[in-house]
Amino acid sequence: MNRFIASWMMLLAWLPAVGYCYQADSNGVPWSGGVDRASRSRCSTQDGGCGQAECNGAGAGGCGETGCSQPPCGGPLYKQKYLSLFGGYADIDNFESKIGNGTSEFITGAKLRDGYAAGFAVGGQMIDYVRSEFEFTYRANDVSSFFEQEFNTSGSLLFSDREPAAGTINSYSGMFNLIVDTCPRCIGSPALYLGGGLGGLYADGSFDTAAERFLVQNSSFAYQFLAGVNYPVSERVELYTEYRYLGADHLNVESETFDVSLGDFGYDSHNVFLGLRFRR
Repeated sequence: MNRFIASWMMLLAWLPAVGYCYQADSNGVPWSGGVDRASRSRCSTQDGGCGQAECNGAGAGGCGETGCSQPPCGGPLYKQKYLSLFGGYADIDNFESKIGNGTSEFITGAKLRDGYAAGFAVGGQMIDYVRSEFEFTYRANDVSSFFEQEFNTSGSLLFSDREPAAGTINSYSGMFNLIVDTCPRCIGSPALYLGGGLGGLYADGSFDTAAERFLVQNSSFAYQFLAGVNYPVSERVELYTEYRYLGADHLNVESETFDVSLGDFGYDSHNVFLGLRFRR
């Protein structure tokens, strides 16, 4: 677990050096991301190299007032940074392993109750409509039952057994996401965004039936898709709600009672989050 978290923290530290922000009107001056309320034009609030000549029609105060040109953008990827905090509903739709032998398919799995999730993300604007972020999320779901089923090649059920179970599966995901905004930072107006991410998932937990105890302590490659609605309430604060699908395919489950592995379990999580995003 410690190695898993450490590896993602190293990735987070390395990401700011990966890319750069490119814009046609760049003159190499960092842009703080200010937005003029009257005209909604994006203006540099820093003085370095952006004087009266670069401010088309700016008043006596210089840059940062109505009429400023497009913001210069010559800094690294995460020059315009943000932090978001979120939480909400987490449903594990699938937590099972499937094994086929050519004549039948055997399914072993656990049914999990709806749970909760919480997390944070740090990121920055890459170009006008694209941003990237590193996200860490914790999810918790209780186990309600353990089941075993067998189907023939035509899909008919040959055998089924279900036992009540009790326990909790905790999962920790670290993802690198790319997100496309349809209207970045349109203050006072809701706007759709879409994205996806790649990363890793670590699951840790246990559950018991009347006769057997199962352990889950394993990590897996993970992927996700997300869609949300963003509502900027000011230049620096945004509210948002979003849906996320998170999938992983190789979480090993073991029977502690009989000291055997049940194989790799698939993990499909559907999430609905509410969040706040704070920009520098």
